[in-house]
Amino acid sequence: MPASNITLVPSQATDAAPDDPVPTEVSGVIELFATQLAKVAFPEVDASSLRRQADELRAEAKAVVRAREAFDAALAGFATRRAALGETAARAIAYARIYSQAHPDRTALATAIAALSETKPVAVASATATGKRRGRPPRRSAELFDAPDGRDAPDGRDAPDRPGPSDAPA
Repeated sequence: MPASNITLVPSQATDAAPDDPVPTEVSGVIELFATQLAKVAFPEVDASSLRRQADELRAEAKAVVRAREAFDAALAGFATRRAALGETAARAIAYARIYSQAHPDRTALATAIAALSETKPVAVASATATGKRRGRPPRRSAELFDAPDGRDAPDGRDAPDRPGPSDAPA
């Protein structure tokens, strides 16, 4: 599992790590106050206050990485348990179907099983576990520039992949 999905701005300072969250410009200011302005202090701004804030930022970045790792682990556990529940539910429907066939006098049970069988809980769980996106696909950006009457071509032919005005639901 990757350590983090966050992007940390690398610092160009020689003593900073390559994944230092302190921006290069700020590292330059810290370096300036640590060297040429080492004996100068302004209200609430000096080399030590700048270093302290940079260290606090680094600590927060580490906390974010740990939180992201914990979230990723929890999300993986959630997906695994959801898939397992879907598989168990599918197995339960199969057992219930066999039981219903052995007891043909229980028509309400057969009807309920048939209704539950149509929902396919395993398919929903596996789509979520594999990270497949559900729902309607996004519109193509080219459609934004199509003619508003549903016709693509300048000669008035209908677009083959979109419903025209006559296909709209009533």
